[in-house]
Amino acid sequence: CKKKADVVLPQIGGYNNSDEVGAANLVAYWNFDGNQNEIKSGTAATSSAGATYTSGVKGQAVKLDSGYVFYNAIPALNSMTTFSVSAWVMVRNNGGPANSFTSMIFQTSKPGSTFGNINLGLETSWKPATNDTLVVHGWYTDPPGGLQDNRNDPYGTPSVGAVLDTAGKWINIIMTVDNANPVNFLIYANGKSIGAYNQRGTSVYTPLTPSHVIIGGWLNNVPGQPHTSDTWPHAFVGSIDEVRVYNKALSAGEISALYQLGLAGR
Repeated sequence: CKKKADVVLPQIGGYNNSDEVGAANLVAYWNFDGNQNEIKSGTAATSSAGATYTSGVKGQAVKLDSGYVFYNAIPALNSMTTFSVSAWVMVRNNGGPANSFTSMIFQTSKPGSTFGNINLGLETSWKPATNDTLVVHGWYTDPPGGLQDNRNDPYGTPSVGAVLDTAGKWINIIMTVDNANPVNFLIYANGKSIGAYNQRGTSVYTPLTPSHVIIGGWLNNVPGQPHTSDTWPHAFVGSIDEVRVYNKALSAGEISALYQLGLAGR
């Protein structure tokens, strides 16, 4: 008998798979398929805690139980002035009278600081675990060394920075920052722009090195690292997959394609 030809899947947004989206500008990538290596550089994690593996969007994902994965350095991230960070997450809110915390997805941290150069997280402390609306929040370092953040109003009409109906589902979160004038700082969830207060004038992204990379945590969570005395930062509870960093601001079309391809397991 003849062997059947491989099925050719139709393109989504002009791409065959997620790896083709912004490929020339992809500077770091974690797929967590049974290991914690950063794929582009082959860099292994310096340390990790509370990390196991589970089924992900594509292959496996890292499952964190008050955990994180820490990298002392990913040099390709040090010189960016424009960037995009994309990640798939499955997580619940944890708001309540005790043990509530913000869930940091991705951080490029700086010594002696709680917040780092790039911070992409979820305000999981704002709503109880029974609420399936997640609130996205991003921050980046500006020229004076302060923070620019994409503020959110999940109670507004329409709500800002909120993702609905998330219980038990993988959610794609993306932040983009360009170096235009004015700077545009955008937040996306599931392929759509959900942020506000997007223009930042001349407050461009300014990385302050040395910088470390933490997936699922804050520098305060990593033993032996110089950080503030803040005790409120808590490591991630949930799953993270397909973390990608680009040295450009992805377009709306690229972001939509990245989401749709992820949903298709491609």
